[in-house]
Parts: sequence; C-alpha cells; structure tokens
Amino acid sequence: MIYIPIASLIMMLAINSCKKDPVIDGGLSVAKVNMSTYDFLKSNNKNMFDTTLLIIDKAGMKDIINGPGTFFVPDDYSIANYLSSKQTEIRKIDERNNFTLDTLFKYYSAQMLKDSMGIYFFPTKLSRDELSATGALYQTSTPNIKLMISLEENADDYQVGGVISTKPKYIYLTKIRGEKDLVNSNGTASDPSGNPQKLDIKVLCQTTGIITNNGIVHVLSNQHIWTFKQ
Repeated sequence: MIYIPIASLIMMLAINSCKKDPVIDGGLSVAKVNMSTYDFLKSNNKNMFDTTLLIIDKAGMKDIINGPGTFFVPDDYSIANYLSSKQTEIRKIDERNNFTLDTLFKYYSAQMLKDSMGIYFFPTKLSRDELSATGALYQTSTPNIKLMISLEENADDYQVGGVISTKPKYIYLTKIRGEKDLVNSNGTASDPSGNPQKLDIKVLCQTTGIITNNGIVHVLSNQHIWTFKQ
C-alpha cells in the first residue's frame, strides 16, 4: 500500500480545477513506487506526462531516465509553456505562424531533444537529505551543463497558532546565468553585474521525493517553461 500525502491529493484536485496553479508538496512524506521511473510517469492517471514521454521517446532517452539518478520532471504544462513561448516568438515575424509539438519534432533532431531533456536528469541520486539551503551545482546528463539544486525554507509560509513549529522546506532547481544571484535583505534577487537580463531562473518543485526502482523523481512547477526558456 502506497501512502499518498495530503499535499499530493490536493495537487491532483488542483490540476483538475486549474491546470496553471502550482501546488507544493513540502516533502514531509516519501512515496516508494515499485516500478521504473519511465513506467511511473507512464502510469500517471492524470496524463501529466504524456507529452514529456513523447519527447523522451523521440530523444531515445528511456534507458537514461531508467538508469540510477534523479529526474526533475518537466510536465506537459511545462512543454506547453515552451511551445506557446516559441509561437509568440515566431509570430513577431508572421502572425500566421504556429509552433506545435509537430513543429518541434520536425525541426529538432533526436540529439537536440536529448540535450534539451537531458538537462533535467542527474546521474546521481539526490534525495532531500543530500541538499542544502545554499545549494550546489550538479552535472546533468547533458555534457557541460550543470544546474544548482537547493532545499530552502519559504519564509512566506504560515504557521498555524504555533502548532507547526518547523517551516516547510522546498526543493528548487536553478539555472545560473552569469554569476549566481545575490539575495538582498528584502528577499529579492539581483545579478552581481546589475543586468536584469542575467537573473538566474529558479524553479520550484511541486512534488518531491518519489522513489522508483532505479532513482528519484521530483516534479517541477506547472509554471516552468521547458529548457528554461524565458
């Protein structure tokens, strides 16, 4: 019997009611599933990963994500955000242009898809216990690409009448652009160079700590844009 934390149940309901709202699992429970990472994604009855799996298949990455490691999964909404962003971009040239999943598969080679999806897979098992608030850079399965992973408290989260004494901690996946951002006294971030175009791209994990037969799965926020496209 698999224990499903309350936060995960809330996530399932929220996806049905509002697909764009991120739902956060503070990671207080760990779910063990008796299947591979690929099969776990395929078994999701909310169809959150259908498009993600199509890209994995096109990229020939099934064996990679079924290897030992950690997969920060961009769900279907993250892929849709990317397609929408690309369409907005090309419509600046011609408003009749469309950029669909078929367009992606037509113009992106298997290697390009592999490099793009590979930045979310780390050939190291990274549980919450391995992470720190300051974060560290980890090598992805895409050569020469490292991303920062951190486990941070959210100061904005409330505590109920002193009953909850420990603030929840959330996992973040961050793409460092230029130098690592500085965190100001008011909690906002700024790039050391002063260039707002070089702000790091920091993504919240909405569900964490799913242990499969070969690795660990963390699911990224629905707000994320695949490939960290801005």
